[in-house]
This record gives sequence, structure tokens and C-alpha cells, in this order.
Amino acid sequence: MMNAVNIAGLWCLEESFAMRMWGIVEPRLKAGKEPFAPAMVAGHPARTIQATLQTAGKSILAGTIEYYQYVVNAYTVEGVCVIPVMGTLTRYGLCSWGYEDLAGLLAVADGQESVKAVVLRIDSPGGAVDGVKVLADAVRAVKKPVVVWTNFCASAAYFVASQAREIWVEEQTLYAVGSIGTLMVYTDQSEALKKAGLKVEIMRASESTDKSRMNGTEPLPDETRAEIQGILDASQKEFAGYVRRGRAGLLTSDEWKTAKMYGVRDAIRIGLADQKGTLRQAIQRAAQLAA
Repeated sequence: MMNAVNIAGLWCLEESFAMRMWGIVEPRLKAGKEPFAPAMVAGHPARTIQATLQTAGKSILAGTIEYYQYVVNAYTVEGVCVIPVMGTLTRYGLCSWGYEDLAGLLAVADGQESVKAVVLRIDSPGGAVDGVKVLADAVRAVKKPVVVWTNFCASAAYFVASQAREIWVEEQTLYAVGSIGTLMVYTDQSEALKKAGLKVEIMRASESTDKSRMNGTEPLPDETRAEIQGILDASQKEFAGYVRRGRAGLLTSDEWKTAKMYGVRDAIRIGLADQKGTLRQAIQRAAQLAA
């Protein structure tokens, strides 16, 4: 999901999900509320772990190596560490751990003798561009086998998943993999304000001519629009490059470049995924690769 600070930032996010979330966020922001009600982000796994630590009388600061070690131990069974990657992804986390925390968990798992392999259990429509390379590079850097199992892996989530050894998809009829694209949500409210009889004037310092040009209350200048388009195109080029690198020798076509979502069979057909199966089968496969 998206917060008020970077709602207009670059996102690798499945388009229909982005539009649904914007439908929730926009009226709340206009009403002066937080973009999401607390109940919508209550499922963060870190909250459960922190509550467990408090119950046990331990004091471990989130984000520290000791915290990562505790989490890795808690999520490891028979040598396979299964790390959940849930909801919309950001650098510091909202629905799940953020890119940096997930990268920290992977680094600790890679160095821990009790861990023989890692499974990333992904259920995510994607997320912010900021920080996604950190996690993608962390996945690729792990020396132990990393297997992805997913029921839904779109956009930035696939950016990350593409760097794993194998990608397993739950057998289902819904679209599950893809949306390899970049977008930005921008709402020009200038006409709506005019119709409402409101004239909003933004006053800038004499030398601050480019201050906050993308503000929603003024029409978007052509030069700003061109800059944004350039950034989006560069981000997309980088995204596609990571997918090609991570899935080298496995992709059978470039049709995924349009950011289309694919069902299980088509995802496997064009090389975006390797196998269909259950989470248990993916865990067994990770253990097999480790052996």
C-alpha cells in the first residue's frame, strides 16, 4: 500500500490494485486522515513477533542483527527458512517487512549454519521502486538456494522474485505472475477546484521556480511531464534488465514487457515461473537443492 509521503512516487505495482488502493487513499487524504485505517495494516508479521518478544520478557530492538537472528530462527524448520513477503512493498515496510529488513533477514539466513535453504513466500501486488534493487540484489547474493513460492507475485514483487533460483506458483485459475512495469499515480485537481469555486495559489521563493511542480493543484507543466516520463522509462529499462538477468536462459519470449499479468500455465510457458505446486513442495525442493 502507499503512504501520504510517496503516494505520487514511482511504483512497480499491478495496475488494477493500484487503482483500487487509490480509490481508498484519495478520499481519506482529502478528509485529512491517514491514508489507511489501522485495521488495514494490522497483519504485519513484525507486530506479531514483537508481541511474542514482549510476552517472553525479551527486549530485542527491531532492525538489529539480534532481531534478524530471532526471526530467522522462528521461521526455520528442518533447515529451510520460509520468509513471508506480503502486501505492498516499500523500503521500510507497511504490510510486511520493508526491502531493507527483508535484505537483512536474507543476509543472516545465509550466514546461519542451521539454515540450508530459503523460501520466499510471496503474496504481493508489488510496491515502491525506491529500495527494490536492495532486496533483489540481496536475493541474488545469497549463496544458499533461494526458492520463491507464490500465489500472487506482481510488479516489484516479481522484480525481487526473478533473482531467485526457482519460482513456484500455486496452481489456480487466477492471474498470478507478471505486471513487469512501472507507473505513477497523479491526480490533477485544478479543474475540480475551479468548478468548486476555489482558487488555490502556490507562492514560491524567487529562486525556487521548480519547487513542488507536481502538486495536484496546478496543471502539470510539459517539462515536468517529460522528466517524469524519462524517469519511468529508465526505471522500466532497469526492471526488464533485472528480469532478463535473473531468468537468463529461461525466458522464451519478450511478451511480458507490456506488463501483462499471466496465469500459471502461461507464466511457465514464457519462462516467468518454473513449476506449479504447493508451498510444501517448494520447501521440499529448496531442501533438495541444498542437498
